[in-house]
Amino acid sequence: MKRLGLFLLPILLFFVVSCHDQSYGILSYQDKNIEAECTLNGEYKILVTKNGEKSSVSFIEPSSLSSVSFTYEGEKVTARASDMEITLSKSDLEGAVAILSMFSLSEECLVSVGKGENGDIMEFDSELGSYRLTMGENDMPKRIEIEADRYEFDIIVESIMIK
Repeated sequence: MKRLGLFLLPILLFFVVSCHDQSYGILSYQDKNIEAECTLNGEYKILVTKNGEKSSVSFIEPSSLSSVSFTYEGEKVTARASDMEITLSKSDLEGAVAILSMFSLSEECLVSVGKGENGDIMEFDSELGSYRLTMGENDMPKRIEIEADRYEFDIIVESIMIK
């Protein structure tokens, strides 16, 4: 029995190591610049952009929030409201960072894939929470649900442009 275990251990390690860095190309749209108009929690219209490592979200509606935006680059988040700007750490605004990271998911975080009523569903677990993507036309997300202990977001992607 001990010899069998010694024989199987290297084979098992080979599969664990070789599967860890596999790339499936399911998130290839994330390699490009993205601009998406979305509805957040059925009540807010937002514009989410991703340009390389820099992501931003700004409010479109209600108009009273149109001067509010957040930008995430590196480990810092910049919050803006009209002429006021403040830079905070990622941990200070985890909910905003979760939204800002919805187009920066890693395939290594994929935990399940399935069929839903409205399209294919992929689920990812990251340090910011669980992301559930419902895919639409051209393998682009049409709905992104984000859940964590302190926040929950339901984001409908109304339009998305890849540049």
